[in-house]
Amino acid sequence: MIFAVATDERTLIAFDSEAAAVAACEGLDVEAADWLFWDGRGNPLEPLFSVPNKRGLFVVQNGVYSLVPAKRDHHANLDEALDEVLNFESPPPFNNAESVREYLTGRAGGNEA
Repeated sequence: MIFAVATDERTLIAFDSEAAAVAACEGLDVEAADWLFWDGRGNPLEPLFSVPNKRGLFVVQNGVYSLVPAKRDHHANLDEALDEVLNFESPPPFNNAESVREYLTGRAGGNEA
């Protein structure tokens, strides 16, 4: 499970996998900090670009990235960040802050995310 927040709209989306999140969140937007990511336990993730984004005079091209554990203080844990989320665009149980917090609490016991 990967959680992503579109920072401009403050919307949380839950993805079934890293591949699904990366496919939905374009590299140019990710590099511009238009998206923040967390793993299934609510730990911050950051993008690691293996192919950089390209910006030319006439062409822009999304790079290739993966999600890795974020450096310390990169951004807040998801439990804290939920206070800033205004919209939830995922089916239950990820359609409101309370349900997401309950999910994260269940993962804190060591269950695989």
